[in-house]
Amino acid sequence: MITRTRRATLRGRLERLALLAVTLAALLALASPARARQIFFDYGDHSSAEDALEFSDIHLSRVVYSELGCPSRPVWLKLGAAQGETLRVQLGMPEMDALRRERPSLALLGPGLPRPAGLPFAAPAGLGARIFATRSARAAEVVREPVTGARSWLLLDQRIEVPETGSYHLVAWSPEARRARLWIAIGEEPTEELSNVDDPVERAVAFHQPWTAPDLSAPCAPARRPAPARPGDGARAAACAHAAGPAQGALPGLAAAALAAAAARRARRRGTPGR
Repeated sequence: MITRTRRATLRGRLERLALLAVTLAALLALASPARARQIFFDYGDHSSAEDALEFSDIHLSRVVYSELGCPSRPVWLKLGAAQGETLRVQLGMPEMDALRRERPSLALLGPGLPRPAGLPFAAPAGLGARIFATRSARAAEVVREPVTGARSWLLLDQRIEVPETGSYHLVAWSPEARRARLWIAIGEEPTEELSNVDDPVERAVAFHQPWTAPDLSAPCAPARRPAPARPGDGARAAACAHAAGPAQGALPGLAAAALAAAAARRARRRGTPGR
């Protein structure tokens, strides 16, 4: 016969085990999206075929966030693929009012594709192209980013069979040469490879926030010859740099400040005794 004290002890243990199981399940649910799609960033450093962001396996799931700054340059990815493989590619934008009417384009360049025509940039010699315009996507589907839960407009979702073994490029750009934010997602299989930036989740959250995106959708003004320097210009230039944002299209100053603050908080927590 089990005494009342033993029953209470057993019930307490079962309750603790149940709580532990629920906690582990929640942690696994939070961790699995981060493994499912790895986050990468383009800060204007991948604006040509020579400087493309390279990936080796087209089946692994990645997303590349890019801000096309001023001057508005395309973002280039490079992929190695074998004949008969299927490439899953998606193109989207953060759900922001400033981007509501933006419709970026995407092209796949590579061997075995039709001769390129109408590209706003020079394609590497010997490569054909398939162009995917999104102008007809008037009511774009709203989706949630699997890692952060941020909302985006999905403009394009394609599965493309690779015609020949070789190197391929994915290129996205703004047809109107405006300042815009977009993302390219490839692959479907979970991956744990490292991102190309520190704090990728925090950066992805900031990327989707309107307050970090001044002047989106604005046309890029023609470059002007700089005026001769005058006394006091250095201070004024420093003040304007924060408002204008980096010339190469990196996240504006507010997002950089937010990321720096988050990193500082984490550093303080790690350095606090007893944590």
